[in-house]
Amino acid sequence: MRNWIKIFFIMAAVCILAGCGSETVPDRNTVSIQKDGTIRQTIIERFEQEYYDADTEALGHYNIDIEELEALAQEKISRLGRGDKIVCESIKANGENIIVEMTYQTDNDYTDFNNRELFSGTVSEASAQGYSMKNLVGQDGAAVSEEEVSSAGESRIVIIQTNAGEALDVNVYGKIVYTSENISLSGKRDALIDAGEDGVVSYVIYQ
Repeated sequence: MRNWIKIFFIMAAVCILAGCGSETVPDRNTVSIQKDGTIRQTIIERFEQEYYDADTEALGHYNIDIEELEALAQEKISRLGRGDKIVCESIKANGENIIVEMTYQTDNDYTDFNNRELFSGTVSEASAQGYSMKNLVGQDGAAVSEEEVSSAGESRIVIIQTNAGEALDVNVYGKIVYTSENISLSGKRDALIDAGEDGVVSYVIYQ
C-alpha cells in the first residue's frame, strides 16, 4: 500500500486505505494505461485490526472519515502543484475496504505522487533513457533477446516498480507481446505482477 495512504488513515484515526472506483472491488491494485496517455490507478487494501478506532472497536464498527481522506489527498496534490494533472476521482467505503481511484496526466505525475518508478512510452524512448531490455520473455514464456525487443522500437512499453509483498495488475490498450519473467498474463491486455519477497521493476511491452 502507498505510504501516503497509510499516513492519511493514521491522521484520520481510522483503519487502512484501499483503492478502486467501481462497484465491484478488484482482487488487487491496478494501474491502467489509457490510449490518450493518462494513467488510472486503483489501490486496494483491507482494514487492519491495529488501526481500529479505540472508541468503536468494542462495537466492531469502523470509524471512517471519507471527507478527511479526500481533503488529505487534495492537500498532497496541491503541495506537488499538480492540481491540473492529478485527480482523486473518488474515495469510498465498500465492505471491509476503502475504495480510491486516481487519474494521472503523465507517468511523471504518477511517479511523483506515489514515489514509485513508472515509465510509459515507446521501446525506443525507454532505451534512450537507459532502460535495458534484458531478461524478457514472449507470450509463450520463452526468452527473447535484447536485440529482438529493441528492434520493435515503436512498440509501447510500461516499466513499473512494485514493493516487496505487493501484487499489481497492469492493463494496457494493446496486445502484450513481451514481459518480464515475473509476470503472468490473464488476457491479451492484462499483465499480473505477483507479490514477491523483494521490490521489483517490471516490463510490459505491447503493440
